[in-house]
Amino acid sequence: MLPTTIVIGISMVVTPPLGASTAIASRTHLHHKPHCILILTLRQVTDLLTATQTHTTMPLPPSSQTPLHTRSYSLPQADHRSSLTHLANSEIKHAMSRSSYCKLCSIPRREHSLQTLPVHLSMTESEHPRLILHDFLSPDLCKGFTYKSLDLQELEFIHKSCSTIGYRENVFSTTLSHLVATNSPHMILPFIPIREKLKEKVEEFFGCEYEICIEFTGLISWCKGASIGWHSDDNRPYLKQRDYAAVCYLNSYGVDFNGGLFHFQDGNPTTFIPMAGDVLIYTADTRNVHSVEEITDGERLTLTLWFTRDKSHDEDSKLISSLSKHPLISYETASKPQIPFPASQNMYWFPPEQSSTYETGFDIRYARLHVLGYQICCKDTRVNSSFDFSDILLEPLHLVRGNDLFEKEFSNILHLLQVVQFYHWKGPELKKLEFKMESLNVGPVSMLQCENIRFLKVEILKSEDLAESIFQRGICGENVEHDWVSFCGAVDLWEAYTKKLWHSLVLSLPNWIANQSIFYESDDGSFDLVM
Repeated sequence: MLPTTIVIGISMVVTPPLGASTAIASRTHLHHKPHCILILTLRQVTDLLTATQTHTTMPLPPSSQTPLHTRSYSLPQADHRSSLTHLANSEIKHAMSRSSYCKLCSIPRREHSLQTLPVHLSMTESEHPRLILHDFLSPDLCKGFTYKSLDLQELEFIHKSCSTIGYRENVFSTTLSHLVATNSPHMILPFIPIREKLKEKVEEFFGCEYEICIEFTGLISWCKGASIGWHSDDNRPYLKQRDYAAVCYLNSYGVDFNGGLFHFQDGNPTTFIPMAGDVLIYTADTRNVHSVEEITDGERLTLTLWFTRDKSHDEDSKLISSLSKHPLISYETASKPQIPFPASQNMYWFPPEQSSTYETGFDIRYARLHVLGYQICCKDTRVNSSFDFSDILLEPLHLVRGNDLFEKEFSNILHLLQVVQFYHWKGPELKKLEFKMESLNVGPVSMLQCENIRFLKVEILKSEDLAESIFQRGICGENVEHDWVSFCGAVDLWEAYTKKLWHSLVLSLPNWIANQSIFYESDDGSFDLVM
């Protein structure tokens, strides 16, 4: 009998897919802490079984050292599956009894870099199929697949530029259909590589290749006071088409928000503590009933996708239909910067129950500007209480900070907000560049303009304390110290960014229409600040 050498160390068990049977035994130094076992897919199992039938051993990679807390075994090749199943179960029990540190999902994840040696073993079918992927949305994963590399802050920039009132109290959302409707269809492009990667992972984990489509894609932020009780994601008649969910965290618990932890009612792990880049995948039915505890501070931002086997709910086909009817998507507009068009005012007023009277609350676009230290001034300095502020926000506006007024006009409040959020996204990089300005286009605020600014603030930000409680500064622009020189540069760079995305959209759309599918096409269209 030929032996197969196996090295196993366990600190965290990730629930396997239905019918899957394999694992990775991790090889690393963890400062005298136990190791990590991860789950591979059935396809990878087949490859590993083939490898072990043709090779006597599975050696550790070169230059490695013997890992701490591991043991080697010699097993007969004749019955790999049953032998390794028994071995895995024994190791899990041994690790869990050996150290209280081996509780599921409790290991600190960013202190080390894991190297892995694959080993196959059988796993029983899970009653609560779910998968946790730490650091899944990392630059290394998507390098060469999206622009230069994946930037989670780009999605935060899009959300804080374009979001509307969400589906629950203190929740705000940005959907792909909304981006198309507000003349920002080019902003769906940064989503596409991530959507593809997540769909592949869901198909792989649940063994449903070519069976599912994406039903919904959206950026969802939960602010202070937001929560939801026990539920499954298909718990309404109009949600029964949902089969699987993927929740991708774009910021970190304990850093960008507190509270808001994700709890499962049954199975392990019961609680998920996320960091930026982590992904949680699970079935949308009652096998994974869950809740989200109340946010106590900050803003919890996720990219959330649902998947379905029902092709009539395919999000791609609906988006392609809207895009093909869009009047401005053409080769003639491919090289022009595009200005966003706001949706109806009630989609931006918080709390939504006040959107008919505007007696209390605030406009979320203005509130986003306010917490960053900005105000606005309209072109017509004669505004008074007889004016409808919702109409004013659709007209040209100036940006104000302190006693300085930026003299360049923005087409509407959504245009202004996009540029400001772009500046706070790219601020640290902008500081490193040298901008040559013939004139700064910044002047002092006049007395009439002061009255204008005050009036707009009173009308649009009626609950200032509430706005500051709901919207707090997150990772996007947290450390940006404003200066007008770099902001002037950001205005031009926002136009370049918009042109590049719009051009890519115009080139991609014919292929999307032909294939009735939205997919990423590399055209070396990486956006770089050095243009």
